[in-house]
Amino acid sequence: MSVANRPVFVIDDEEAVRLSLAKLLRALGFPSRSFASATAYLASDALQEDGCLLLDLRMPGMSGLELVEELHRRALNVPIIMMTGHTDAASVQRLEAFPLLGFLEKPFSVTQLKELLDTWHSRSSDP
Repeated sequence: MSVANRPVFVIDDEEAVRLSLAKLLRALGFPSRSFASATAYLASDALQEDGCLLLDLRMPGMSGLELVEELHRRALNVPIIMMTGHTDAASVQRLEAFPLLGFLEKPFSVTQLKELLDTWHSRSSDP
């Protein structure tokens, strides 16, 4: 699969956010799939695809941080862009242990998101 066709997996518990991000990603030329929860993502076939996560930090049930930790436990090296509307020092400190592509504070600009996706795209294109 060419890098340009690799999906961005949007994981956020707010439907309006998922729909808005899917529309934005299409406009930027990135295919996407959306999930309402971390557990829905884990239960899907998305783990078999070579994509990037656009992941909300705070969600009911399994949080974004817990998903990052679970992916690490499974030795899955998935590129992750973490997004949040509410940061706390403890979560940020725990996230420092993982190689995230970036951290976006909601509301974030299209430019910020595009720069992180372009970074992922260019890293994935390296031979």
